[in-house]
Order: sequence, then C-alpha cells, then structure tokens
Amino acid sequence: MKASSIRKLALAHDAPTLEQAADDLIEEREPAIEIEGEDDGERLTHINLALRIRRRVDDGIDAKTAFRTVLADVRALLTND
Repeated sequence: MKASSIRKLALAHDAPTLEQAADDLIEEREPAIEIEGEDDGERLTHINLALRIRRRVDDGIDAKTAFRTVLADVRALLTND
C-alpha cells in the first residue's frame, strides 16, 4: 500500500470514476484510469481507499483530514494488540 498513490487517485478523480475503476478491477478488466500498484490486489486496495477518501471530501471534509482519518482507520485494523 502506497499512501502517495492513494492520495493521487483520491484528488484526481470523482467518486463515480473511482467506483468504475474498482468494478473494472474486480471484473478483471483494465480500468480507464491509471492505478499504481505491484499487482491487482494492491491496485484494488489503492482504489478502495481512494474512494473512501473521495467520499469524505465530497461530504465536506478537507482532503488532508479525510486522508489522515482513512489511513488511521487502516492502521487501527492492522494493529495487533
């Protein structure tokens, strides 16, 4: 997972475009937008996190806060207490 790739996607594309790209990856089609990643799993992770950020931005949260909140949620899930 590369934070810079996620940020780039979230800021460059609207939610419907990101949704379509995720659907394309799931259906094993090449998305119309460029998604960085070593494999389709990483690319799907990037697009899904970008979509979460984009939706928060569309709801009026500034991009920096949305980005930090979403990535903090991911870190919390990955933390093994």
